[in-house]
Amino acid sequence: MRKIVILSIPLLLALAVASADAADFYVSVETGGAGRSADGSKAQPWKDLQVALDRANPGDTIHIAGGNYLGTSDRGYHVMEKPVSLRGGYSNDFSSRDVLGHLTMIQPPASSNKTAQNNALLSLGNPGKVGQFKVTGEITIDGIVFDRGLSNGYHPAKGKPAGVETGMLVHAPGQGVNGAEKNVLTIKKPLIAFVTGSSGDITIQNCVFANSGFYGILGTHVKGKVTIKNNIFVANTFAAVEISGQTGQNANTYKTEIDFSNNTVLFSWSRTNDLGDMGYGYRFMTGVNTIVRNCIIGTSVLAGLERTRTDSTAADAAKRKTGAENNAFFLNRKGDLYTFAGSNQMLTVWAKNFEDREEIDPYQGNIELTGDKLKSYVNRAYLEGFIGMVYSESMDYRPDSPANNFRRAFGMNQVATVTNKVDMYANCYPLGDALKLFGALQGYGAQAIEN
Repeated sequence: MRKIVILSIPLLLALAVASADAADFYVSVETGGAGRSADGSKAQPWKDLQVALDRANPGDTIHIAGGNYLGTSDRGYHVMEKPVSLRGGYSNDFSSRDVLGHLTMIQPPASSNKTAQNNALLSLGNPGKVGQFKVTGEITIDGIVFDRGLSNGYHPAKGKPAGVETGMLVHAPGQGVNGAEKNVLTIKKPLIAFVTGSSGDITIQNCVFANSGFYGILGTHVKGKVTIKNNIFVANTFAAVEISGQTGQNANTYKTEIDFSNNTVLFSWSRTNDLGDMGYGYRFMTGVNTIVRNCIIGTSVLAGLERTRTDSTAADAAKRKTGAENNAFFLNRKGDLYTFAGSNQMLTVWAKNFEDREEIDPYQGNIELTGDKLKSYVNRAYLEGFIGMVYSESMDYRPDSPANNFRRAFGMNQVATVTNKVDMYANCYPLGDALKLFGALQGYGAQAIEN
């Protein structure tokens, strides 16, 4: 017997109203007005993106003209509490859209660091309201540059290869410089943060993530599909992307899916300047099923991909799917995959040997790029510095020093002075050169943007 499902008239009306209620708002830092005088229309756009984020309703779209958006009163960050779509790259009159021609940026200066120190450039959800960011339908973040290159602290001279714009990154509590700004504390927050417990379908595309002292994208997402496609990630520390899901005894176990496609990921730096750990392009995390495909992933301090996290139960392990296919790897320092080899041992694997790793499926079509393929698109001085960088340590132990004589008399351990030297570490990568990476290699990495 055939079953016929009949939707009630009230339900049909509710669905129609929900669709019709989706609104468009407009923001221009150059021509917009304040929240109390403008209405967010094309004719009267707001100048403050945070005003639009606060006043829009779930499902609305915010169209953003070119310019640099610093948050309310130039505080240096934005919070999306209601799920809305963001589309950057418009001319000031919104008559045309060209993502690379009308750069929409969140690129705060160092003067914003005091107010921005506990925040990502964009938080998806209120950091103080865990689990309340829930997307119904889908939202898209499209055509925005996220860059901390003007707010990080860099050493004025140390770790500065010839031709590179800045010295190496200085992590807090150390202080660096940035242009004329002195005593600059680097912010340890990602560029985009998924606030713990967020859910729903989210697409991030045609964006740039540059010069982060703490991940490009980081967080947890308990349910839904996250599509990250056609983006540039360059000069980020720890990893370009790390998104975890939920495991264990709950309804959302492995209900998160990530499609990481056609992204260009270069110069992923380690956690600290000793180049000792971290420094990955993409991290396969527990609670998430992921496919990485058609990407360029290169010049990682440790490895292009990392899959060392293990599930606590066999049931969770059986649900987990991690694949990498048709990617182009490029000059990763230790390997293209860093994975768990058993008995608390780790293993680095090159792309040609992915077939040997059962945890990577699908695994086909991955290649190693020769250096000439990207030489016209990557900043040459930065690349040469990366290839040639060396980390070294020296120890100066003086047994007859006054300090060691005193410590010896009281049975205390002797002390020595350890000096380290690194040729380069997370130096600022020029934004203009990052933009050149769109469309650098046909079929791999971020392609030319279709506005």
